[in-house]
Amino acid sequence: MKQFNPSSARSSHLYSETLRTNALRLIWIVLVIWGELGAFFWSLSACHWPFEGDDQLTPQKPTRVLLLSDTQVDYPSSHGHGNSWLGPSRRFLFHLNLKKSWFVTSRLKPHAIIFLGDMLANGKIARNEAEYEQAVRRFKSIFATDHSVPVYYIPGNNDVSMGQLGSLAKNVRGYYTKAFGPVNQHFRIQNHTFVGLDAPGLVDEDYQRSGRGISFDRWTPIEDGPISFVKQAAIADHPVILLSHIPLARSTSASCGPLRERGTIRRDVGHGYQSMLGKQTTHFLLETLQPSIVFSGDNRDYCDYTHTSNVPSISMTTTPIREVTIKSFSMSVHIRRPGFHLLSLVDPTTRTFPGQASFGDTACFLPDQSRIYTSFYGTLAILTFLLLFVANLRRVRSQTRWRPEPISLSPSPRSTSGRNSPMAQDSVLGSPTWSPHTPGSPSPRNSLPSTLRYPQGPTGPTLRASSRPGTPLASSPLLSPSHLTFADRQEDDDEDAMHPAQYASRRDNHRHYEDEEWSDIGRTKEEDEFELLGGLDRGVSSRPPISRFILAPGHSTKSKSLSWSRTFVLAGRRRRITLRVPGWNSLADIRELLDFSVGSRHRRGILWNTIIDGLNVFYPPLAVWCLIIWILL
Repeated sequence: MKQFNPSSARSSHLYSETLRTNALRLIWIVLVIWGELGAFFWSLSACHWPFEGDDQLTPQKPTRVLLLSDTQVDYPSSHGHGNSWLGPSRRFLFHLNLKKSWFVTSRLKPHAIIFLGDMLANGKIARNEAEYEQAVRRFKSIFATDHSVPVYYIPGNNDVSMGQLGSLAKNVRGYYTKAFGPVNQHFRIQNHTFVGLDAPGLVDEDYQRSGRGISFDRWTPIEDGPISFVKQAAIADHPVILLSHIPLARSTSASCGPLRERGTIRRDVGHGYQSMLGKQTTHFLLETLQPSIVFSGDNRDYCDYTHTSNVPSISMTTTPIREVTIKSFSMSVHIRRPGFHLLSLVDPTTRTFPGQASFGDTACFLPDQSRIYTSFYGTLAILTFLLLFVANLRRVRSQTRWRPEPISLSPSPRSTSGRNSPMAQDSVLGSPTWSPHTPGSPSPRNSLPSTLRYPQGPTGPTLRASSRPGTPLASSPLLSPSHLTFADRQEDDDEDAMHPAQYASRRDNHRHYEDEEWSDIGRTKEEDEFELLGGLDRGVSSRPPISRFILAPGHSTKSKSLSWSRTFVLAGRRRRITLRVPGWNSLADIRELLDFSVGSRHRRGILWNTIIDGLNVFYPPLAVWCLIIWILL
């Protein structure tokens, strides 16, 4: 006898289907939480505010300013009706990424927030104020802020039109002013003057100036235009920080530093777009404002560039003018990782040492959401299905590795009269009629016939055993359980599996269509000439009795659940349709049909089992993903 090995039992338990499924579910739940939130918090673990914890710099705490650019919030009406069905899903994932990014970024607790343009993706093509307000509402619902935190907005070329001077451009600028505030503005934080410039408007006015061949000194500025605003900006002893959506001019071969993903900022001009300001415009801004630092956006990628100029007022300073182009906060095909910028300010009048910097900045980067969806989730999903496929393949091979030897039964010969007479079987087999006093006999060791029918095998004569009379004669002796009779193939095919032969009774040829019940059991009626009397037929020429099916014992015709029935006559026969409200048993049957039962696995193929197992593994992580979305949205 083979000795029981506990280690093998534990090993088989470790590879059980339930343990494998639950382990994969737990792993995927952890992966979803990490991919949707954990990766964002981890990416910002090394992102800290400048001057944080430096008590020797100043006795007061620095003011935290968060700089964002190119959020590109979209709205459905800006796409028209010619988009594919993937459009809504892409916008949903895009805005979901913005929501997750802002959910993590807002935990840095800034004291002020500045958006450097392109808050909207297609605000410039808004046909009316309602469409523009719809996009603004979506933007502010994603970037919800505390009312105690001041928020400043700088216009971008997608927020207001650029290169258009008609009524539509004027209307869009009015929509922007109503939603976000003035296009040109300056404000002060910790004795630093921030100059927010309308860069798209400056480009339009610069085209008019250069078209007439007039220099900035001789140019008469447009009333309330960007050039007039720059000239009227109050320049005091406080440091100036210039904010522009469009970067300033520089050489196309100029390096942007190690934090840029690829390439440089190249000069590019198109309809409603310009990659950088003109050289004369850049010279005018640096000479007039003399900023300590410049922050810009629009390029989507990060760039850290230091401007040098021959302007006398600037050349006398020993500190070059540094410009930082902030990364896009939204996903883009131009970059892998979005980002934002942190700026800390201290009051210049409270500096401990002369010439000490009054501001500090640092770049922060968010995770690559597209890579999380494709490489992270996609690769792990393929590995999961591969693991399930191998597990199902091993299960099938282990089941087919050992099969018992087939057992055959010797069929009894058929009667020459065409009937399976138990008396004839007794004479052939030589065994007496079975009774309670019959002594037991050892189990037969002969094999089953080769014609034995099994689920995957060809059909053949069916062997049927019965312990009750096998003939219509009431006087027939009981059959021994070992007596086996042949049933015709036609009879086997015609037999209803739901109504076995042992529940068949005789009835007359005249159908009582007025009866509501299918069975006449329990009714008092007269015997007609075709009924059996004393177990013998009345005549040789009598008609064969008709069998009718009755319900199995213990079956109740009354259903406890709500039902609706209708009886009608079709093709000369009475029919009845009953519709019942599904119960728990029906739901259990559906669950078994969808393969949440072990027995049904043997009736399916490996591929289908793998798909079902995958769905069984992925629905809990999907529920967790939906919960995260519900919390964020």
